[in-house]
Amino acid sequence: MAGAYLTIDDSPTPKTLALCDFMTTHNVPAIFYCRGDHIEQYPEVTAEIVRRGFVLGNHGYAHQRATGLHLAEVQEDILKCEALIDAAYAQAGVARRGKYFRFPYLDRGCGAWIVDYHAMPSDDAAIIQKLFAEGLYLDDTQPSPELLQKQQSLQTWLAAQGFTVPFDGVTFPWYTHREMSAAKDALYTFSTADWMMTQRHLSKDHPYKTIDDLKRKIDNDPFLHDEKSNNIVLIHDQDELKDVFEALLAHMIARGIEFLPID
Repeated sequence: MAGAYLTIDDSPTPKTLALCDFMTTHNVPAIFYCRGDHIEQYPEVTAEIVRRGFVLGNHGYAHQRATGLHLAEVQEDILKCEALIDAAYAQAGVARRGKYFRFPYLDRGCGAWIVDYHAMPSDDAAIIQKLFAEGLYLDDTQPSPELLQKQQSLQTWLAAQGFTVPFDGVTFPWYTHREMSAAKDALYTFSTADWMMTQRHLSKDHPYKTIDDLKRKIDNDPFLHDEKSNNIVLIHDQDELKDVFEALLAHMIARGIEFLPID
């Protein structure tokens, strides 16, 4: 049976606890990467996520792209969300397990340039490009030296702040390239591309238009079903995506994906 970690972006929302109910019914653990501005809107929901045994991660306070911010502004945004996450754990009366972070839009300081594909063997680079191109707006343009330096500085700062990535057993050759496996922010190995089902994206030129399209994406991914390595699955907690979330999660379970605890 293939193993995967479920990672959920953009929480909390008015639908979050319904998603928690669904996952609890199906014995699915997960980490919720939370927006600080959403935590301020729904503090009791955030605490309840923790009470129900799920893990909170940091998705920035204002969900801004790091490329357009100065280094100090990115750091301030992350720390502002950290304080809210600490407060949620305190409100829930639960000890926090660790500090985990995912950049909004996977913008790691270099825009849509996720990792340096050119530093990888060509076969691995092709896989990485396809992985991110199908789940994000991917830009293959080499970023400026200043942006690359900011990306590096952010990784150093995240490490100094004690951020880690709570995923083990991800052994794909293309993932073990240092920039992926040593990152202090959470990347992924499979994007559900669920965000393409939102109304504002359905009219755009994206490859997936229906839930059935996304189910076929699940079925046809060669790495998601590889029992020799765990995966990191990306999905979103957004009001209009609740039915999509539940349909895709149920489909992955039916296909034999075992979701792993976040330790």
